[in-house]
Amino acid sequence: MPSLLDFARRIHAIALILTLAASLAFATPTADLPFGPWTRASKEPILSPQGASWESAGAFNPATILHNGKIAMLYRAQDASGTSRLGYAESFDGIHFTRSPRPLLSPETNFEKDGGVEDPRPQKFGDTFYLTYTGYNKKDAQLCLATSLDLIHWERKGVILPAYKGNWNKGWTKSGAIIPEKIDGKYWMYWLGTAVDKTDQMGLSYSTDLIHWTEATQTPVLPRRPGNSGSSAPPRKI
Repeated sequence: MPSLLDFARRIHAIALILTLAASLAFATPTADLPFGPWTRASKEPILSPQGASWESAGAFNPATILHNGKIAMLYRAQDASGTSRLGYAESFDGIHFTRSPRPLLSPETNFEKDGGVEDPRPQKFGDTFYLTYTGYNKKDAQLCLATSLDLIHWERKGVILPAYKGNWNKGWTKSGAIIPEKIDGKYWMYWLGTAVDKTDQMGLSYSTDLIHWTEATQTPVLPRRPGNSGSSAPPRKI
């Protein structure tokens, strides 16, 4: 069985990968990158605001997952009043997407009212999809969870990391990203929290059932870098 030191090293290595991923977003195409240079796959946006209702003002913050031979995308859509919902689109090539005409999730609960649902991050374990998302009621933003068997019909599980509570988090909780495999018999999730100095930093929590989560550290696992506003990036299996 791996020692606590071995486990800490693995978590540190993942954190370094996340830092690299965030840094690559600002790298130039000619940089000497470990994954090769970045090039635009499309000259035009693959999704843009449309219509006059639930996605008229914005289509952004996407996350994708493979399902039934297609690339399924969940994204944040915003209407003219600033309320957010989660939209769904799918593609065979990752560039040309067909949208669903209706949102997947719309604000319904007290922790989503008026502000909406944001920051979708899907992950699949067994036959079930687990979706972390941010519930925002124009006062508090809190990390929430929903489950589905088909990516279309979702069952809310509620807030999994409440705002203003935690070992170091003293503000909102957002942007949860679950590691796609177990480590030492547990599920792990990175998330964005707000420290006492009002800066956004990365936290780490674990779970045995993907529903109930416990903070793993007393301090942010990836503190804010000097000169930057915060630290957050979804994990990917590479």
